[in-house]
Amino acid sequence: MQPVVVLGVCQSYAGRQVLRDVDLVVERGAFHGVIGPNGAGKTTLVEIIQGARRAQAGSVELLGRAPLPRDPRLLVRVGIQPQATAFFSRATVWEHLSAIAAIFGASQARAEQLIEAMGLGHVRNSRVERTSGGERQKLAVASAMVHRPEVLFLDEPTAALDATARHDLVAMLASAREEGTTVVYTTHHLEEVERLCDVVTILDGGRVVTTASPSALVAGVGSDASVLLPGAVPYLEAVTGLDVVTAATVSADGLVVHVRDVGEAFAALGAAGVPTAGAQVHGPTLEDAFTDLTGKEYES
Repeated sequence: MQPVVVLGVCQSYAGRQVLRDVDLVVERGAFHGVIGPNGAGKTTLVEIIQGARRAQAGSVELLGRAPLPRDPRLLVRVGIQPQATAFFSRATVWEHLSAIAAIFGASQARAEQLIEAMGLGHVRNSRVERTSGGERQKLAVASAMVHRPEVLFLDEPTAALDATARHDLVAMLASAREEGTTVVYTTHHLEEVERLCDVVTILDGGRVVTTASPSALVAGVGSDASVLLPGAVPYLEAVTGLDVVTAATVSADGLVVHVRDVGEAFAALGAAGVPTAGAQVHGPTLEDAFTDLTGKEYES
C-alpha cells in the first residue's frame, strides 16, 4: 500500500480549472516534492489529499483510506503544516509544542527533542506571538512532526522567509528524511527540491507534466553546460570560432562560454591558447528542466 494515491482528480473554482485529471502516487518513505509556479494547483492538490477540500472528480487514498469524511484514526497518523498555521499565540513556544504533543499522545521528551533540533531553544520561554516569522515557521513544522506521523505534509514551509531563515529551516527539514517519514513537500524554491527531494512532480496549469527524481529531470535537459572563464574576455573572437562552443557572452565576471561537451571544450580552449585558470563549470539545473518540459520560464 502506497501512502498517497491520487487518480483523475479535477477541481475548479468560479469556472476556472485548477486541477485537471491529476494522478499522483507517493512512495513510502519518499521525500516527494510538488513544484510549479503560482497558480499551478499545488496547495489545492495537497488540501484535497489531506481532506481539507473535497475533489469534484477523481479519487484519493491517504494511508489506504479516503481522507473524507474525517476519521480521527487517520488524522493521528498524519502531520500537516499548512501555509497559515494556527498557534496558541499567547502561550510560550514550549507550552504550545508541549500542548500539541499531549493532544496527539506524544511524549514531552519528543517535544524537547524538536525544540532543540529546530533551533528554538533560545525562544523556548517566549510567547509565540513575540517570535519572528522564521521561528514560527520552525514551530509550525515541529508541531506537524511532534507525533512522528507516517505522512508529513509541508506546504510552502519556507515562504516569506529571508534567505538565512530559509537556509536554516531547510537544514532542519532533513531530519524528517532521517526518521523515514513520508513527506509531501510543496515549494517555489527549486534549490530546496534539489537538496531535499527523492522525487518531484511538476505541476503546470493544473496538470502533471512529469514525475521523476531531480537528477533524472536534470539529466534529461537538452541545454548545454556553461563555463565561466574569468581571464578570457580578450579571447571572445577566438572562442566563438570553436566548433564545440555554441555561444559566448561577456559578463562582469568574465567570459561565459556555452559548450556541448565540457571535456572537449577544455581541450579546444587549451589548443587555442585561451586561458582557463579559475574556470567554473555550471551544468543544467532543475529550473532548466522545468523550462525544457513546459516551454515556460520558471517564475517563483
